[in-house]
Amino acid sequence: MTQIELDYAPAVEALTPVLHNLPGKIVAIGGLPGVGKTTLGRYLAYRFNVSLIETDLFLIPNQGKMVYREDWINQVVGSRLDKDDPKWRRPVIIEGSTVLRLLASLGREPDFIIHVVNNEAPESNGALAKDLKSYDAKYAPASKADITLKFSV
Repeated sequence: MTQIELDYAPAVEALTPVLHNLPGKIVAIGGLPGVGKTTLGRYLAYRFNVSLIETDLFLIPNQGKMVYREDWINQVVGSRLDKDDPKWRRPVIIEGSTVLRLLASLGREPDFIIHVVNNEAPESNGALAKDLKSYDAKYAPASKADITLKFSV
């Protein structure tokens, strides 16, 4: 096994029963900026052959906080989950620093939450740090996680 496979093995093991037969579920990956959410999400999407939404691609620039093009994200999520026939629904992984707030704003609940921690990640400053602190206080993502992964650079 490679080091990446070893690092991500707990997430793969935890998600295997959740994604068995690829049901229409939302897997949320959260954590502070720079901790490894996107890399983990890409690996899991590849490993389970499911879609990944990288929320950074939908950020509206120069907002001083995490503000997304929510209608676009909801359209992508809906293309996987909002099918009349459940057999056509497919799981989606969505990752982002404020993923629980984003999903709540979309009126969607995650079925499984992965929280990523990396003590060597860079610290956020200014308005972004304030936004992330507010998010953490309101949504308590670490306490809601089904699994927490700890990475180091």
